[in-house]
Amino acid sequence: MKYSDDFYNQEYNPRLSVKNHLDIMRGWQTKSELARASSDCLIDIAYGPDQDEKLDLFLAPQKNAPCLLFIHGGYWRASDKSEFSFIAKAFAQAGTNVFVINYGLAPRLQLEEIVAQIQRATEWVRDHATQYGADAQKIYITGHSAGGHLATMMTTIELDTSRPMVQGVISISGLHDLTPLLSASFINTVLNLDITRAQALSPVLKKSNPKIPFWTCVGGDESAEFHRQNQMIAQAWPDNFQADIPMPGHNHFDLMDALAQPSSAIHRAIIHMLHL
Repeated sequence: MKYSDDFYNQEYNPRLSVKNHLDIMRGWQTKSELARASSDCLIDIAYGPDQDEKLDLFLAPQKNAPCLLFIHGGYWRASDKSEFSFIAKAFAQAGTNVFVINYGLAPRLQLEEIVAQIQRATEWVRDHATQYGADAQKIYITGHSAGGHLATMMTTIELDTSRPMVQGVISISGLHDLTPLLSASFINTVLNLDITRAQALSPVLKKSNPKIPFWTCVGGDESAEFHRQNQMIAQAWPDNFQADIPMPGHNHFDLMDALAQPSSAIHRAIIHMLHL
């Protein structure tokens, strides 16, 4: 069903419904500064040639621990890995090496190139993890919002391999069908998608590697369209889909604060995915 442009602008722009989103995001920065100061971490490791192809590595206390890649959101046009160190610290303490990925932003880069950057980052982790004492055979990915889309796209890049380099993906508030964004002017004036590109960049319309387990999560207080995005990918990928992790009472932004809490359902789900 086709709705008005106002509908899509409202449904897909969580900043309109979460009035204190700036306070929440400032809190991420403060907590992340403290996390970097108190963690065993390596900052700004280059994984590719672009100026923004950098990652931060938060080391697990033990050797041969799995690798968790985290991809931040920001509608492919905003935010930075440095805002999410607070999430990495919690998972590193739980026993996984956490790679917090940066990528170039729109409109400097088109979305196709951003997807390619995340693929390069994943391949870099596969090729270099052992240098840092991590297990290169155990690579898992999670991402939030636009990062959820990018994480999900990584299930579509190795369709013919018997053992894909990614062993599991959790998409948090992910965008899996980009075609509604054609009617969301607040973001498509930056992305400049047309119908052909939007379809090609929509995981829900692509084949996935059935050997990669896949979970979704969305805050209970998020818009109906964000919930529908998860329903669509679950229906499109029955061979991959494991479960949707309910997070009642959480919005698009404070869901990240919950992610860093070991007691939360989404944190526990990632620990389960990692087999920790």
